[in-house]
Amino acid sequence: MPFQERARGLGNFLLPPRSKLMVTICDYGITGRQEEISVPLGQIEQHLTEKPGWVALRWIHVPVGLGWLQSSIEDVFLNINPTPEHQPFVHTKGGLGFSIEVLNIRDRQYLQDQLDIFNLLSNAAWRAFHMSGRSGFWDTVHSDLPRQLGEGTQSSFFDSDITMNPPAARLEEQLLSQHPRYKGTLLVRNPLRLSYRPDGFILTLSPPMGVHHLHTSMLDDATLPPAVHDSLSDYSALQAIRQELAWLTSLRSLEVFMKRFMVWIITELIVSPHGFRSGNIPEIRDAYRPIVRDLKSRRPLGLKHLGTVDLVRKYVTCLDEISQIHDICHQHLRFLSKLMLDCKSIERYAADQEESVEYEEEESSTDRVSFATGFLQETYDQLPLISKDLRSSLDVIFQLKTIEQNELAILAESNNKAILAFTIVTIIFLPLSFFSGYFGMNLQGVVNTERTERYFWAVCGTATVCVVSATIIFGFKDRLYRWLWTSRIQCPGSGVEPDY
Repeated sequence: MPFQERARGLGNFLLPPRSKLMVTICDYGITGRQEEISVPLGQIEQHLTEKPGWVALRWIHVPVGLGWLQSSIEDVFLNINPTPEHQPFVHTKGGLGFSIEVLNIRDRQYLQDQLDIFNLLSNAAWRAFHMSGRSGFWDTVHSDLPRQLGEGTQSSFFDSDITMNPPAARLEEQLLSQHPRYKGTLLVRNPLRLSYRPDGFILTLSPPMGVHHLHTSMLDDATLPPAVHDSLSDYSALQAIRQELAWLTSLRSLEVFMKRFMVWIITELIVSPHGFRSGNIPEIRDAYRPIVRDLKSRRPLGLKHLGTVDLVRKYVTCLDEISQIHDICHQHLRFLSKLMLDCKSIERYAADQEESVEYEEEESSTDRVSFATGFLQETYDQLPLISKDLRSSLDVIFQLKTIEQNELAILAESNNKAILAFTIVTIIFLPLSFFSGYFGMNLQGVVNTERTERYFWAVCGTATVCVVSATIIFGFKDRLYRWLWTSRIQCPGSGVEPDY
């Protein structure tokens, strides 16, 4: 059917088949030579096992998220060569691999399209015939979708406590997107797995990522597919690392080369997204300040136009975002504190091997970790201040709303007193009106009637008693029921035991 064909075509574009995913391979030689190629995932096996003679280090990045496919690729990669005796990353419990979480910027509409096509095609009856006819396709492709801020942390960084929750049906609302520089974007979290082998291979696996480097054209460029971002150093931290780390090939020791290379990857990704390269885009922590000011300016307007619920909801949403980012920063800082100990061990090992960086202007491993720690520490310290300002403003809203409710209560009490006065006057004049109307009637003078005053009281009196009795019973039925039940319990010989 045409609709199904269009849906399949859109699915191939937004969620491509696994065998057609493009894997980036970057080779580094001791002489400073560097080459980069891209191959389909279906042809990755030969590149995991061997490399050209001039290549000292091969870095392979596979755009595959959490799942059995990622685990299978990593197992194949690690089992090709036995584990070395020396484990350089002891304090971080990295062993031969790390699990870290990377924040990045994605276009909201593109991500929503991915989520919609996943929900549409994964539940279709013909999904077994879609894309190479693999019935388990949707069990692997859902890992292409990044996790939102509110969907929980995906890794503990220390014990590799990875969780694989299904993606949410809809994208969450973020107050960060109200900033002009972040309009139409979504801050998401991607797990990244880093593994290595002592024979000069490094493997990184993560879902397709968005923008790591904040820049002036970010809003337009964020709409591009993630595969395009990964190939441009202006957007992708991975591509920037590939281009900037050729100087490490000056190191004579392959082991030191690999260790410093991995530290550079970790520290570059763990501080993203950032605006170091552009400077015209506010950092995420700074972008929340005008948002908070805008929310505070809406307090009188929200109370005046009865928009308090919507305003409070935005306050809570902003507090949740800041809290989640703050929690991620806390985990990153804990990880970096452990990594610093390992980096000092790496530097001591390099000194023992008489290995040093020939270019003094380049940063050492400890310098990189110190830089990343300082940047994250600044964010970690500032976010609670913004959150405190929000909470204080929220308390002011509640106080103003309480004062407004008290004023309304005073006004209602004044109105009730006026109504009570009218009620008392009505009660006083009601009998007078009744008797004046009754004694003003002239039944004897009514033409063609033989009814007497006795007949009037028999009809009107009976109707009055019935209406008043029904009103009393209906209005006080609960009290009457309790009174009757209590009287029955207290009556001797009733057979009903008290219920205490």
